[in-house]
Amino acid sequence: IKREIFANIDGSINYDGTGKKITEPYIPGSSLKGKVRSLLEHSFGLIAEQKIKLRDKAGKPIDSNFAKSLDENLQKKANLIIILFGESAGSGDKSNTKITRAIFRDTFLTKESRKLYLEDKIKLSEEKAENTINRVSVIANPRFMERVPAGVEFDFEVVLRDFQEDKNLPLSKTIELGLLLLQNDALGGGGSRGNGKIEFEKFQNIENLKLKIKELMEEIEKSL
Repeated sequence: IKREIFANIDGSINYDGTGKKITEPYIPGSSLKGKVRSLLEHSFGLIAEQKIKLRDKAGKPIDSNFAKSLDENLQKKANLIIILFGESAGSGDKSNTKITRAIFRDTFLTKESRKLYLEDKIKLSEEKAENTINRVSVIANPRFMERVPAGVEFDFEVVLRDFQEDKNLPLSKTIELGLLLLQNDALGGGGSRGNGKIEFEKFQNIENLKLKIKELMEEIEKSL
């Protein structure tokens, strides 16, 4: 997703309409929230259970009505997801509506990356060429897609609402697990073809990401 802004030479944004007008990429909070939630639902075994119980209706984010059909262990995990991420209007148990705890902000370009772009040292988008080849006729079918180049940095912010009733729930650990799962996966389309790899600055020095995910998952399960 792109937006137009006016930038100063130091990379800051000028909101009075002066400076250089540029078009820059940003990551919608809804994209981050949706992908993190999806990865958590998969890792908790909720999607697999949804396929069994709902069959052809599976695929939507889980809600409190679906949670009621689960065994005690899965129900705790489902309720944790619903408390964190909420449920869409018109779904779930309307008599027990909860305020969404996690707020994912739109993720905008850092001042430093914007400054590097203004100095013509980096690009903010690139065109990646891909190709499929028919195995029989050997005819090529090239396609092109736009993506953000490696090395561009964004300011990421997620807010966790803190309520007294949540004091025994592993909400922050679950958010951290979701971000680790995202770093181990991909954001956006074409992840299996090399697109969408991201890294959070907080997790840069984790040597064994898979082990860290496993340990965090065990901590969450013990605390439920």
